[in-house]
Amino acid sequence: MAAAVANGMATEDLVAGFHRVAEHTAAGFVGEPSTDPLARMTAALCSQWRHADLCQWDGGPLYPAGRYSWYAQGNAVSFHYSYSLTCDHARLAELEQCGDATEGAIYRALRQELGGYLHPAEALPREYHLGGANYTHSILHYGRVLREGLDRYAERTAQLLEEADPADHAFYRAMLRLIDGLRVAHGRSIAHLQAQQPRDEAAARNRELLLAALGRVPWRPARTFCEGLVALNWLYYLDGCDSLGRFDQDLGALYEADLEAGRLDAETGVTLVRALWRNADANDGWNVALGGTDASGRCAANALTEASLRAGVGLRRPNLALRVTADLPGPVREAALDCLASGNGLPALYHEDGYGRAIDAFGLDLRPEDRAEWAFGGCTELMVHGRSNVGSLDAGLNLPAILAETLQAHLATASSCADLWAALQRAISGHVAALTAGVNAAQALHARWQPQPLRSLLIDDCLDAGREYNAGGARYNWSVINVGGLANVADSLAVLERLVFEEQALTGAAFLDALERDWEGSEELRQRAQRVTRYGNDEPRVDQIAREVAEHVFRAFGRHTPWRGGWFLPACLMFVTYAAAGTPVMATPDGRRAGEPIADSIGPVAGRDRSGPTAMLRSVAGLPQELAPGTLVTNIRLTGRLFGPAEDRRRVWDLLETYFGLGGTQLQVNVMDQRALQEAVARPEAYGDLIVRVGGYSEYWRNLSDALRRTILERCEHEL
Repeated sequence: MAAAVANGMATEDLVAGFHRVAEHTAAGFVGEPSTDPLARMTAALCSQWRHADLCQWDGGPLYPAGRYSWYAQGNAVSFHYSYSLTCDHARLAELEQCGDATEGAIYRALRQELGGYLHPAEALPREYHLGGANYTHSILHYGRVLREGLDRYAERTAQLLEEADPADHAFYRAMLRLIDGLRVAHGRSIAHLQAQQPRDEAAARNRELLLAALGRVPWRPARTFCEGLVALNWLYYLDGCDSLGRFDQDLGALYEADLEAGRLDAETGVTLVRALWRNADANDGWNVALGGTDASGRCAANALTEASLRAGVGLRRPNLALRVTADLPGPVREAALDCLASGNGLPALYHEDGYGRAIDAFGLDLRPEDRAEWAFGGCTELMVHGRSNVGSLDAGLNLPAILAETLQAHLATASSCADLWAALQRAISGHVAALTAGVNAAQALHARWQPQPLRSLLIDDCLDAGREYNAGGARYNWSVINVGGLANVADSLAVLERLVFEEQALTGAAFLDALERDWEGSEELRQRAQRVTRYGNDEPRVDQIAREVAEHVFRAFGRHTPWRGGWFLPACLMFVTYAAAGTPVMATPDGRRAGEPIADSIGPVAGRDRSGPTAMLRSVAGLPQELAPGTLVTNIRLTGRLFGPAEDRRRVWDLLETYFGLGGTQLQVNVMDQRALQEAVARPEAYGDLIVRVGGYSEYWRNLSDALRRTILERCEHEL
């Protein structure tokens, strides 16, 4: 081992030294110098679970609770659910200088050991890091664990090891070692709770219920909603608080059985779910998919769907996603509207039939038994609950940057808008090819150097295939790619078509000169450009341009295949990234200045949809949404006055259903008073806890940049 030789230290001494400085993940990893990365990462996790400080119990009904991670405890080396082993080299260098000579030698050895450890995202050129670079959200198969129990996983793994080809033995031995590590973590959790002194009668009751539940789950099947919730929460923290998927389907039957038997009442149920939601919020947790259909195609919304929405009122996370069916029960619809009215932007709404059409049109070929099991990870990236590995987001394409590059090369000499459009198409196709090649290189490195032991155990079909999660072991392997700035490109092409090629108000060379000067001395031209019809107002010509651009981009991804297999899924979900995405981009013909934000997701540029909500939604619904199943995020701001009287609420829901009927697939609603937003922009320090829907998720005002705050203020606030 290089570090041991370089420092004259035996492996055992290094491991002991890493434990002394609380680098338990590193100790486990370095303690396996001659084994493959999966074995090393498994040892690292088991070491962390055995030695990490435990979460303090808050007296509540769940454990762990509050802001806590098994992994990131101020360490220089840790584990992350997307990147697997992570190393903060700057922190290591700092620690090397701060401690005594012995500690310095330990940190120096660690830096040498991991200095050459590969970071797969580096294989992807920086220009394609829009919204993500080799990032991976996922959903454990929580429902299967609750039905079967981890003891059954241990039995299956041992049996598969016995039957496996010798080449697969290392994989199954790693999984068995991981299960042993889970037993250690579980035992420590129980012992910690047993040692607590409850502060009051309620806490004593909670501890009693927690210990009773953990005495059974997650090793044996959950029998009650309480047992299921305790098991799910415990596993959720071990996974790093990522995404929970179809929560109401995994636990809905237990919830309804407890209601019917009188073991639980609806108010207590909402309180318990809210405890889980608060854990997700505290840890920046991600997506929960609710509603939708079951395997037979019937509406799957249940009592837990309603409770989950009511528990989300006023919270920032988790990122609730409601799959809307035509026969969605009235109480669920009203709970969704109540949650939206709280101003938190939750739930985002997803059209069941629209996603079904997109899944078919893209040829995703889900098994019949998995047809209804689609859900979302992270912001809103499409995946299959407990059965998929989806790069989300693997990379992103900055369309305004490609437009700027094309204009500089071709605008001065283009003889028509068609010539310019052909050049832009060629440029987009070339960038898509370069982007997908970079993603594939990163995926190959990810598989070799960044294994995910827990997901290999708890996501189908890694165990049955004897293949690690990042090496392609999951049943479905997709890669979601972000597409940014579509509206800027559509508006820009409409401006050039009108002013340069139709009216011939100036030459292409003169227009390019104005752009390269960032409109300096050309304000009259910029104002004229801004008066040209804009996407988002149900104007046929510019909407046609937007459709053509979107179709070309989306279809370009269909000509490439990810390294893990499956498909590249186009998406437009700019969350908080659309402000920074504009920083390196020169001025564009739509009137945007150099460095200003690009358009948010698939909607119009903020403030340009002046013809009302129906016109805006008609423009967006006219895009070929079935060609982008990764998710096309659409934001709309509605005044809070619409969420009061029953008649207004009905009209709001009618508007949303109209959009879905026109072909829309996803819609998220911000309910925020314009005057309050103006005050929040002027005095952000007084509105830190304000929650707003940004792009693919909701965020606290204090966490947003000034540029993002301004774009949210600029969004048109719609009445009906």
